[in-house]
Amino acid sequence: MNYVINPMDSNDLRSFLDEKAKKIIKYFILKSLISQPESIIGQNSLPIQVPKEHIEQWFTQALNVKPIGAGSYPIDVYSESKKWGADLKMLNMAVNKNGEPLDSTSGEASLGQKFTGTAKSLDTLFAQKSYTQIKNAWLNLYKDKINKATTDYKLNDIIYFFVLRPNLRSKNEASFYLCGAKLDIESINKVEIDRATDTSLFLKSFIDTNYGNTKIYKSKKRLELRLRPKFWIDNNKTIKITTTFNPKNINLRDSKINFNFIQKRISDISKTKITFS
Repeated sequence: MNYVINPMDSNDLRSFLDEKAKKIIKYFILKSLISQPESIIGQNSLPIQVPKEHIEQWFTQALNVKPIGAGSYPIDVYSESKKWGADLKMLNMAVNKNGEPLDSTSGEASLGQKFTGTAKSLDTLFAQKSYTQIKNAWLNLYKDKINKATTDYKLNDIIYFFVLRPNLRSKNEASFYLCGAKLDIESINKVEIDRATDTSLFLKSFIDTNYGNTKIYKSKKRLELRLRPKFWIDNNKTIKITTTFNPKNINLRDSKINFNFIQKRISDISKTKITFS
């Protein structure tokens, strides 16, 4: 491994998803589709929203792992038998009207946030251009967090699972992309400063720049990761989860909302086909 964050091939990713895991994820997707609000007539379709806590529970059930249950902890779940822990993140990705990924970065994911110690003087350190001090402080923060999880749960591997959510829904389908990466914390010693702005310090060698970038963000006092989803998809690093969910726009005030209406909506959504490819 050459970087701190190293993308997994789709075949490696599939090794975590047996047929039972896929059925469980399909079940949760169907349940989440039922709760999506309908757009009114003439309104653009809304992207599918799933709370991060629900995504965590999808994987807790599907992968037969144990939840951590602590929001600020570096991992969300762990496998007691296989000795790995995973942090689960959902990120927005840009697509065109046909649902094809654009060559742009995803939404951000926090890798570590702190408001005490060096973080309290972060504004001053940026003003003084003390970039090496900033980099070292935040990399040490990140390394300490990862090492704590490894020690607490006697882990051999730390994994990131990313669920990429398109920011638009295409006309014929609603899809997600699943990808993953393995962490090599020893490679953190290779991380260097790339460039700095008034608000951010960009790092290099944390992740291959084709796959994403990392920066220390002054105002939020955190280390952030953004992915480049198109490169992951084009280079066989993702599993696409496609659904045929395509609800019609409707003005609910013009409809008779009763038990039969709800039953029909549930029946229609239950016919949604979900495939992994």
